Parts: sequence; C-alpha cells; structure tokens
Amino acid sequence: DAARASWRNEYEACDDFSMVLQTSQNGCKKILQKEPLSSLPHEFENEIMKDKAKKLSANYSEYRKVPGDGSCFYRSFIYSYLEQLVKVSHEEELRLLGALETMWEKFQRLRLPGSYSDLRDAFVGFILECMEQKQKLSVSAYQEWLFQESQNEQKFANMLLYLRLVTAIEICTEVEQFKAFIADLDQGKPDATKYCLEEVLPVEEDAQQVNLTALTNVLQVPLRVVNIDVSPIEEPNIHIIYESPDSSVPTVTLLYRPGHYDIIYEKS
Repeated sequence: DAARASWRNEYEACDDFSMVLQTSQNGCKKILQKEPLSSLPHEFENEIMKDKAKKLSANYSEYRKVPGDGSCFYRSFIYSYLEQLVKVSHEEELRLLGALETMWEKFQRLRLPGSYSDLRDAFVGFILECMEQKQKLSVSAYQEWLFQESQNEQKFANMLLYLRLVTAIEICTEVEQFKAFIADLDQGKPDATKYCLEEVLPVEEDAQQVNLTALTNVLQVPLRVVNIDVSPIEEPNIHIIYESPDSSVPTVTLLYRPGHYDIIYEKS
C-alpha cells in the first residue's frame, strides 16, 4: 500500500562507505561467507583501527561481512540469531514468538504506517521454517540452508522491515524510557512518532543505539557489540546492549566500526 511504499524500496542501491568493506564486489545486498579474522586488519588504513582488529584474534576466530546499507544492523542481528537456533531447543523459537505477541495491540494504538499483519506473517513464517529445517538437518547443513535463504532478497527484506517496525513500536510505546536518547523529542510532550517515521522505518536509515536497545528489549535476545574505532583506548571496546537471565537464549555478537555492523564469531 501507499504507506509501505513510502518506506522506499530496500533494494535500490548500495551506499558508499569509505571505511567499510567492499561488499558490493559480491553483489549489493548479499550476506557473504565467513572469513578468518586474520583478514580483518587488512581492511583498515587507520593504524589504531588496524591494531584493534589484530587484537580481536585473541578471542574471535571468524567474521562475516554484511551489506553496507542502512539495514546492516538488523540484517546482522537476525542472521546471527537464526544461525544459532540450530544449537538450541525449539523452546527458544516459541519464547521469541511469545515475546512478540503484544506488538499488534501496541501497533493499533500508534500512528505508524505499514501492514503489521503482513510483515509479522513473513517473520513468523520464516522462524517456523527454521524450526522445521533444524529438525531434519545437521548443524552445518542447517547453516548452509540459512545462508542460501539469506540470498533471497525479498524474503529477508520483509524480515528486516518487521524488525524496524517492532523497534518503532517499542520506542513509540515506551517514550519515557527512550526520550533522553532522542534529541528531537519535545520534552514537554514527548512524541516519538516523528522520530520513528524519519529515523527508524526508512530502510536507508542506520540504527542508532536507541534502536538496538528497543529491539533487544522486545525480543529479549542478548546482544554484544565489539567496537573498533579511532579512540585512544587500546583495546576494542565491548558494549553489552542486553543481557538475558536465560542462558539458553542465543547471544548475538556483532562487530561495529563507524557506520557499519558485521557478524563476528567467538572462538569455540
């Protein structure tokens, strides 16, 4: 419909990141295969960032490049989470879907565009597909199946749009919790709708920390961000966005450098 069209087509063009990886060489919107972490330092010209990338090899073994577009956080987050589902029980998928049950009622109270039901159905449908595949496939076969599915741009586009919508619903519903992080909010009468329409829902808009916090609050999925930047701190900074009291919930670990997220893998 017209409202969803206003979010713009996710698959128009790649953004040009001067400090980020050359993802476009292998297709504009495709998640790539894992690479050894030893390759990472070569992607930085800045010596501070190069040195921090080298130090990561003490605790991490591989990383996975994700397209350099506005959806890199959402794409990295959901892929890392789905990749780990094969190692946990089906209770996790049911827990996740249960955490989303209140979103429809909240959406109805807000002035946000989009067809919530269509996007929810696409998201839930893929989670159920993952449950089905992990029952009959080995760990490696499941992960290869997931990689092939991730190359289906339209399927993943709907997943990412749903994550953006859920993030917007949470920010707009819990305005008091998030208003300190959103400079544009009118402190007298907080209304996050404008912020979400301009900064969360459009597919070319990068995720800010408030988005990360809102999404993980809803999904209750642990998130760690390994930060490589030009700050004088010698060690890479690890930022814990959300911790779950339930150790059976997969932890998503992402690699961040200015303007971009990828997936990073701890040594087993």
